Amino acid sequence: MKKNQWMTFVIAAAMLFAGLVSAAEDEKKSRVGTCQDAKKQQDYFCDMKNAATDSMVALGTACRNAKNNVKEACEGVVLPDPEYKSCAMEQKC
Repeated sequence: MKKNQWMTFVIAAAMLFAGLVSAAEDEKKSRVGTCQDAKKQQDYFCDMKNAATDSMVALGTACRNAKNNVKEACEGVVLPDPEYKSCAMEQKC
């Protein structure tokens, strides 16, 4: 990972965690933060203009997770975390 990409990743991760920790007083908070926090994360991670400098955006996984966070924080819909499997992890490649 290039230095610029690494710094972008660190900044994005810090923004994500800051969003999860902070909450508006009048807004219901869930495990993903407030509705406003979740929408900001979705705006960033689902904007493909950020893909050139952020590999998490380019992969699309962060966008899917951000959309799930919006569903939980804004609509109260809690989706189970996906089960990640790979043949390498199971040593069956």
